[in-house]
Amino acid sequence: MKEVFGTDKPVIGMMHLMAMPTDPKYDKAGGIQKVIDRARADLHALQDGGIDGILFCNEFSIPYVTEVRPVTLATMARIIGELKSEIKVPFGVDVAMDPYKVFDLAAATGAAFVRETLSGAYSGDYGVTNYPQGEIERHRIDVGCENVYTLATLVPEGARQLAERPIEEVAKSVSFSINPSALLVYGVTAGRPIDDSMITRAKSATETPVFASNGVKDTTVATTLSIADGCVVGTWLKVDGKFYNPVDKERVAKLMAVAKEFRGDK
Repeated sequence: MKEVFGTDKPVIGMMHLMAMPTDPKYDKAGGIQKVIDRARADLHALQDGGIDGILFCNEFSIPYVTEVRPVTLATMARIIGELKSEIKVPFGVDVAMDPYKVFDLAAATGAAFVRETLSGAYSGDYGVTNYPQGEIERHRIDVGCENVYTLATLVPEGARQLAERPIEEVAKSVSFSINPSALLVYGVTAGRPIDDSMITRAKSATETPVFASNGVKDTTVATTLSIADGCVVGTWLKVDGKFYNPVDKERVAKLMAVAKEFRGDK
């Protein structure tokens, strides 16, 4: 963690990109420039608030597809390219819900890390989804991302394993099979609290770091970091803590002040 983020327990802020061409919520009148302008404002709000790292994601592409369209990837690459000179902290990428495209985007943009579901089969809001880890891992190597750090989901939001297994078993087998940089524990949906026991149970089964991947806020970040090895924060950092709102620099600063006090940052 220190090698990438400069701290043992990093807080990564979500860069929720606005809907893009072909996404149902895309603002055609505002066009791509509106998406870029919002991303730039969110980037500076996160950085000025003291965040440790940033994760770009096509979050507002809801509802997601398992084979992301080329225009989505091209737009994400353009946005990151235009902002690259302004990014002052380590950044990663997340392409919901396509584990192949996430490594394509990482290769194109020079991302330090990815967050993605990289293994398993699930049933949920998006029907039945399958993530063949052997094919995904080979694609990662094929596109030159063997040195890109991987934050791997244990069980995605809004889904259940097709073959239910204890979280300890999943953590142990995923760590053994693909050796991710960190494992991710989720709450049910964006912004919903995580069951802390799921983090401690996952950690008991592996030496791989375990992150809380959503549901963190200013009143819980110290508790989360006391049991997890890092966290990803999105919704709470927005104006009024609402999912579709822009990032609020003051909220970022408030959460990071608590995190830094807990870590004993100087």
